[in-house]
Amino acid sequence: MAFWVPSPELFRNHEIWYRLLSSNGKTKMSKISDSPDQPGSPFLAERLMRQAKRPKDDPSELAQEFAFEAYEATSEEAALELADKALLVDPDCVDALTIRAFITSEDAGELVAALEYAASCGEKELGEDFFAEFMGDFWPMVEARPYMRTIKQLAEVLWDVGRRFDAVAHYENLIDLDPADHMGNSTLLLGYYLSMGEIQRSWDLLEEYNDDSEAVSNWAWVLLFLMVGDEDAARDALEHAMEANPHVAMLLVGMGAEPEEELPPMPVPGSEREAFLCLDILGDAWERGGAAQWWLYNVLVDMGLIVSRDEGNEGETPSAH
Repeated sequence: MAFWVPSPELFRNHEIWYRLLSSNGKTKMSKISDSPDQPGSPFLAERLMRQAKRPKDDPSELAQEFAFEAYEATSEEAALELADKALLVDPDCVDALTIRAFITSEDAGELVAALEYAASCGEKELGEDFFAEFMGDFWPMVEARPYMRTIKQLAEVLWDVGRRFDAVAHYENLIDLDPADHMGNSTLLLGYYLSMGEIQRSWDLLEEYNDDSEAVSNWAWVLLFLMVGDEDAARDALEHAMEANPHVAMLLVGMGAEPEEELPPMPVPGSEREAFLCLDILGDAWERGGAAQWWLYNVLVDMGLIVSRDEGNEGETPSAH
């Protein structure tokens, strides 16, 4: 791995963490590679943009470069050393504070507090006038990206520790800041809305950010139609979902194969890797009641794609995990 992943157990998969770091957003991120033909860092574009705005010898830019190098470090020790270097130059360097939080926090409560402090430093650095002027257009303002990364990481941690409403509020804030959704926030927020049974919010978000080429959008529509009791629409949506990525179906009813240990960082549309990413985002929502999973299981049986289970096991709900 060409970059360090702090506390990966706090994140549901590698792609989400990579999306947190990405300067390119969504699924157009460059794969980290040692090849001279490919950029070696997800921060390449951001570095160039920052250099165009401020001289490299600016203290805040020097600190930010140390922070970038810390994100790219191959060990916790190296990452912490670089983060500390950044903080010596700029004690309010948001990325460095965030990295240090993941490495040094002893428990979830301490981690949340540290990330909230990092976010507050970012808010103070940007200032109220900046928020008022660039609300809805944050992503092109490169100086705002460390703050946005930290808020996204804070939201993921809050979700994992059970503070779901707080996590959702942060994601909604990120979408307000960047409605064009360069960081892919709508995809993760959609999974959270569906997990919480927020039908109207899920519907509105899907209509605004629907992507027919992505497995998550297609399989979310199937679930959403089932949640409102429209099985005919769910069957139609299922056809599109199976065309987009048929591998997801088996995973959602607990019959998919385990992923290989080494998986490509970026999923190819229609691939098994994309299917596992889809499961990671939507699996909890599909498991909420079990009825959706049984519906899908029975449809797959009718389609001849799987063999029906023994009658003695019919009371057991299929599992997406």
